[in-house]
Amino acid sequence: MKKMLQLFCEREEIEDRLAEYLPTLVYTLEGDCLEYTLTFPEVSRSESEDIDSLFEDEAYNNDEMRLAEMLVALAAECGTRLSTAESCTGGMLASSLVGIPGCSEVFYEGLVTYSNDSKIIRLGVDPETISAYGAVSAETAVEMANGLLSAGADLAISTTGIAGPSGGTREKPVGLVYIAVVSGKKSDVYRNIFTGDRYAIRKKSANAAMFYAIQHLKNNF
Repeated sequence: MKKMLQLFCEREEIEDRLAEYLPTLVYTLEGDCLEYTLTFPEVSRSESEDIDSLFEDEAYNNDEMRLAEMLVALAAECGTRLSTAESCTGGMLASSLVGIPGCSEVFYEGLVTYSNDSKIIRLGVDPETISAYGAVSAETAVEMANGLLSAGADLAISTTGIAGPSGGTREKPVGLVYIAVVSGKKSDVYRNIFTGDRYAIRKKSANAAMFYAIQHLKNNF
């Protein structure tokens, strides 16, 4: 039988894992920036189970529905309104969602709050939070998302990071991105170090935000 998985993972990790644990299987791998479609033209039932086990934490779907489409469909199923507040991703996340037909059922609003003043004025981030922890921090990411909840969203997603190529420090290197996913039920915040050029870091951040939001919906709604 044919088998397909949608994975949130680095390409090298997928290829290395398959080479080590399932070296005889034939597959194709398509995608980029942590969003990959892994397809096996023919597998047995036991091989299918082995594949599921191998990518238990990275697989978010087993058909052709990729991250943005999956998030929109799941939010609609849960009756959830989504909002986004983006800094380093600069609208990539909102654009990905708006690219899906039917997103108007679930997408409430998207803000690009790039400057510190914008985060403070538009989202209600406490200036003391930015002063104490920095704009690129877990604390700021959570407050950005909480500002969206207070404006009417059921699920809020925020991104703040350093996309490069400059601006990094030893403590906060280029590629450091915090992503918060917040609802009335739970607040999740993730620290990531992404690699690549400015575009790749921003795209990986947007894809990661959608993956984390999918996980949040699956586990809390």
